[in-house]
Amino acid sequence: MPSKFASTLLALAAAAATAVSGAATARDLMIVGFGGGFQDNARKHLFQAYDKATGVKVKDDVYNGEMAKIYSMVKAGDVTWDVVMVEAPELVRGCEDGIFDKMDWSVVKKDKFIPGGTSTCGAGAVLWGMSLFYDQTKIKNGPTTYAELWDTAKFPGKRSFRSTPKGTLEIALLADGVPAADVYKVLATPAGQQRAFAKLDKIKPQIVWWNSGTQPVQLVGSGEVAYAVGFTGRTVRANAENGDKYPLLWKTLLYSVDYWAVVKGSPNAKEGFKMIEWITDSKPLLALAEDWAVSPANKEAAANPKIAVKNPGMLSSHVADGLFIDTEFWVQHGEDLEAKFNAWVAK
Repeated sequence: MPSKFASTLLALAAAAATAVSGAATARDLMIVGFGGGFQDNARKHLFQAYDKATGVKVKDDVYNGEMAKIYSMVKAGDVTWDVVMVEAPELVRGCEDGIFDKMDWSVVKKDKFIPGGTSTCGAGAVLWGMSLFYDQTKIKNGPTTYAELWDTAKFPGKRSFRSTPKGTLEIALLADGVPAADVYKVLATPAGQQRAFAKLDKIKPQIVWWNSGTQPVQLVGSGEVAYAVGFTGRTVRANAENGDKYPLLWKTLLYSVDYWAVVKGSPNAKEGFKMIEWITDSKPLLALAEDWAVSPANKEAAANPKIAVKNPGMLSSHVADGLFIDTEFWVQHGEDLEAKFNAWVAK
């Protein structure tokens, strides 16, 4: 039996080893988004600004919204991402599956967000949207509706869509004459799903799929495709840089909200909630709006007239013209439609 002195030494050694191990495994706070111009500017006005304001070291990474990686790291107990930007249906599904922490509303002020800007596991980051565009310097009068986009005789050339059923199937039904108010009612039925895929079949040889948000403008700009449905923020930015080449066809808008969430099992969860509170506040978002056409989910920033004047592409000014991507629909039908969509693309 070890002496009291030896026991004390052993205890001290164990404590020291634990401290060293903890120091060795400590890492910077990792925040992950969808990249592109938004993240380039968020890095300056949100991520690095938080680092400067608090002394907390922050790094950021980029992903395309693929949830498999997050599920894998949570399942393996090796969580290397702390705060993640997530689309609405994936947030709800991930929350139900236990891969995101429930939002700590004692840290994040819940009442500062626009309607729909909060969820059980998420705090609203920005509104985002997709709309049809083309290069007006190459095509004088292009399609202005999705029905016209399907007219390949009048509007020849390749078309580019996001490589996902979410958004794409809604567009197909809109092109087939389904009123916006009825899109999800129709798409919830087997007949409606067949109708959407049948409509896509008509232009399948002309479709070029994109995964990264930077691709639509690149594809249209290079002439590889004639028309694309891309993120409106990227289109606004491209116009600012290239002299309004691309029309913003708001009647073709589909939109939703992206959220910040904390990954379950993050060793930096407490700091992650603090960072979310800070980067969703109006002050840093107003600073971000000086450099980027952001549409904040913070209601004070969203209602700021200076942002609306500076950013005519701000989504909150155009949502009345668009179709809201139904979160509950995609939570309920997403996995099934993703499987059907992937099988259809592979044919």
